[in-house]
Amino acid sequence: MKNGVRWLTIGCVLGGIATSWLAPKAIAWYFTPPIEMALNCKTPIEWALHKLQLAQLFGTLAGGILFLILGLTVFKGNNSEGK
Repeated sequence: MKNGVRWLTIGCVLGGIATSWLAPKAIAWYFTPPIEMALNCKTPIEWALHKLQLAQLFGTLAGGILFLILGLTVFKGNNSEGK
């Protein structure tokens, strides 16, 4: 259980860092805001930040799940031999 929590935490942190670094570039490259920016910038900025928050949430969860599975399957033999 303790090792699972460690792997989950490591995955969440690395997933969050990777997403925080990659998501703004992906949003700027791939998406176009639904409203053209004229005199009021509030709506497009809110839209972009909402997309960034969703990307960070997804990246953090995906990293946590990936590292949890990796830690419990691949490194399971290494953890049981050391005890």
